[in-house]
Amino acid sequence: MSNLGDYQRITTLIKQLGGPKAAKAIVAAGAVLLVTAGGAAHAGYQKAAPKVKDWISKLGQPDALAGHVYTIHIDAEDDQGLAFKAGDTFRVLERDGDAVLIELIGNDDNPWAVSAKFLAQVSDFPAESTETDG
Repeated sequence: MSNLGDYQRITTLIKQLGGPKAAKAIVAAGAVLLVTAGGAAHAGYQKAAPKVKDWISKLGQPDALAGHVYTIHIDAEDDQGLAFKAGDTFRVLERDGDAVLIELIGNDDNPWAVSAKFLAQVSDFPAESTETDG
């Protein structure tokens, strides 16, 4: 769960770049620059291109839980210090394995990366979602 802080930093960076679409364009432009850099870069691109293309294509595909709103049932605090109060609601933005990107409704400091297992323990977030990738 130590990578949840990384998800928060990545999310902040993507917000600063203008959102997921802008970040996707920047990554794609970077891939193009890599390809045009020369023979050595081309050899590396041949290995990385399928993975990069797959990753980029997944950026536009929302998770099945994206957009759903869930309710917190007990007061709790996650390992990042994010406090939840009974009755709070959150919207799922994206999910990757155990990391869930949420918007805590009514909180101006959004989004947050939170463990799916933690959310399943303190809310009506579905526990079976912790076993699948988004």
